[in-house]
Amino acid sequence: MTALGADARLHRPAGSTAHGPYALEVTQQEAGWGWSSLRVLELPPRGSHRLQTGEEEMVVLPLAGSCTVTVDGELYELAGRRSVFTGVTDLVYLPRDAEVVVASAAGGRFALPGARCSRRLAPRYRAAADVPVEVRGAGSCSRQVNNFCAADTFEADRLIA
Repeated sequence: MTALGADARLHRPAGSTAHGPYALEVTQQEAGWGWSSLRVLELPPRGSHRLQTGEEEMVVLPLAGSCTVTVDGELYELAGRRSVFTGVTDLVYLPRDAEVVVASAAGGRFALPGARCSRRLAPRYRAAADVPVEVRGAGSCSRQVNNFCAADTFEADRLIA
């Protein structure tokens, strides 16, 4: 246990999970998770990054900035947002076994959450206006939840055990 009481296996100091083009990369294998992963891609102005989703389905979720996402030759434009505190954002779903290019004219920071899957679905865009938003709790304990890809509102595959 650390001085703060957190298990050292669960705490990752800032920068310790940076790998290649990702400011943060936590894979299923590294974390000991069964199916999920998380990457954060930081692009400079006019920057781009090419990736293959492999056995994972992913989402390109702008944290700060806008971008274009090309999935198997199909282009999607994400308006994005200034920061995670300035509102909900649009996103693009990336199917497994896809060739993807994320590019940003002004630069930005983009989350790429992923999940191992067995089925390939079609890539698709979800507008910020279509993201269900709810407030949970009450008073000083209330918080806004943006359900970008909640199971009951957004089709995705799941790992078949």
